[in-house]
Amino acid sequence: MSEPRTAYNLDLPPDLNLAIMTILSFHTSSSNPIPRLQLCSALKDFKISDRHIRDRIKQLRRSGHLIGSSSGDKCGYYLITTAEDLKEFLAREYLAKINDMRQTVEAMTKSASQRWGPESIQPKLL
Repeated sequence: MSEPRTAYNLDLPPDLNLAIMTILSFHTSSSNPIPRLQLCSALKDFKISDRHIRDRIKQLRRSGHLIGSSSGDKCGYYLITTAEDLKEFLAREYLAKINDMRQTVEAMTKSASQRWGPESIQPKLL
């Protein structure tokens, strides 16, 4: 008896991007993510590292694919299917990090300006 067709035993397409998107099509909300290790296992025929898969997902996002990720109890990747899911994902994963980085840059810039003077941190144009 054959196993039912799932994201974990598909005949994956030869293109990695298409394979990732095919697997994620079974995981279409933050309440049903595919854990990172299961995604890696499902893509094992591509013989690529976990890091390479994460980089590819970043590239897919930059090309406009709505791929979310979550951490905590229900961690993993999923396709974002609603505007609300997108807003929650962006706020949780990117906007908070951007704000944190902005605060760090401001604090370090202030400290450097006090130590070496404001002109020391101005970018030089040619």
